[in-house]
Amino acid sequence: MKSFLPRSSFFRQILIAAALAAVLASPTWPVQAQTPPQMSAASAMNRHAEGLALTHRGDDRRAFAAFLEAAESGYPPAQRRVAEILDSGNKAVPRDYEESIRWYEKARAGGEQLPSPHKEYPVPPMTPSILPR
Repeated sequence: MKSFLPRSSFFRQILIAAALAAVLASPTWPVQAQTPPQMSAASAMNRHAEGLALTHRGDDRRAFAAFLEAAESGYPPAQRRVAEILDSGNKAVPRDYEESIRWYEKARAGGEQLPSPHKEYPVPPMTPSILPR
């Protein structure tokens, strides 16, 4: 039986390279990361509650995963909790101020009431009377 491929290794290499180039140039390459489906509001609320229970048990890693899943689904209390964890960090999650600000902003945009730092830690007005003499 006769082979359709040329016997020369040079031509085989060219054909293999052309086939590989065609595969790599196809629109499905590379495989695009798919976003997980949005969970319902009730599911997000339940996932947030699971995160609270996991935090109470001391499982910071799984608690953060639960909060993050609910937060990514748009649940403002979970967004706030993710921001608080990222703001201070814990055993499982390193501190990340930029990311915490992003989550605080999402929580506030979703209607979550966030305390103003000026109300919690009042700063006296800078007047000459408080300056040392």
